[in-house]
Amino acid sequence: MLTNFEINNYKCFNDLIIDKVSQINLISGKNNVGKTAFLEAVSILKSSDTLRNFRNNIESIFLRRDLDLADLEKYFEEIKLSLALDGIIIRIESHFRDELDIEIENLDRKLQRIFDDSEELLILYHNDEIKDISNFQRRSNLRNHSTRQKSNMSFIDSSKPNNEYLTELYSSVQDLGIEKLDKLLEYLQIIDKNIIRIEPQLTERKSVLRVTLKNPNRSLISSELGEGTNRFIEILCTLLANTSGTVLIDEVENGIHYTKIYDIWKAIIEIVEKEKIQLFVTTHDDESIQALKRASEDMKYEKITSISLEKDEDNIIYPIIRKHNSFIATVDSGMDIR
Repeated sequence: MLTNFEINNYKCFNDLIIDKVSQINLISGKNNVGKTAFLEAVSILKSSDTLRNFRNNIESIFLRRDLDLADLEKYFEEIKLSLALDGIIIRIESHFRDELDIEIENLDRKLQRIFDDSEELLILYHNDEIKDISNFQRRSNLRNHSTRQKSNMSFIDSSKPNNEYLTELYSSVQDLGIEKLDKLLEYLQIIDKNIIRIEPQLTERKSVLRVTLKNPNRSLISSELGEGTNRFIEILCTLLANTSGTVLIDEVENGIHYTKIYDIWKAIIEIVEKEKIQLFVTTHDDESIQALKRASEDMKYEKITSISLEKDEDNIIYPIIRKHNSFIATVDSGMDIR
């Protein structure tokens, strides 16, 4: 898990240092303060284990932002990121028109990637053994090189998921066995007790996710249900399929009724603790913050860090970081940390 990291010159961040990172990390702040960009930076850091994952995560950021992939070099020029991960220190400096340097400390050899040609071969050594080989087509269209390779990092953006994507997510949980499918249904009944079955169905045109209701007794495509149900299916499937991974959720409360958010936070805490997941979540909703506070107290769960992004007089973004006890005290005091 990440323990601390630093972001330099990425979008709205000049020099942001984040320490005291926990299992669940709540990122809050006013509109346009950089909450989504914060998650993007974490996704880049977590995708730097192989060039393929690094490339695919940058592509996914472009697609979520509806940006032209041809602008990739300009968009990521002069990024500096660093993190500490289980004792290994990684620093990334991106000057895409010239080179990308990645240094990893506490390995037997320093890893350096330089992209001067149209294609480079990366070989990662550890204890004189080859641990990974990847190649990177710097000038190619990234869309043509996307992959379904399993990653230990997932990003849930703030938009409503489509049915085809939910079907794919459900299938990833289905591959893990009946126990996780049973837990998925159990958690899903938090938001609607009438749900008694959920399963993929192959139609003439595509695969869809079908949900069976008890009262009234009928079967619907998940997209016919409310936004909150679809959102919760996406969150549950992503968490259950990412054991020992990292999950990023942008605006966790989107589409979910305020009366359900407390129980949803309890489910999230239970899953991340059991599956050993590190979670980064953004919110601008006071009810969601209050619900997390109550759920963590009721479950005696303390692996929480609150990161409130603020701007100073010069519009420089800085974090206010609170560990669990400070987070609880701040919320109890009535201070607004949204």
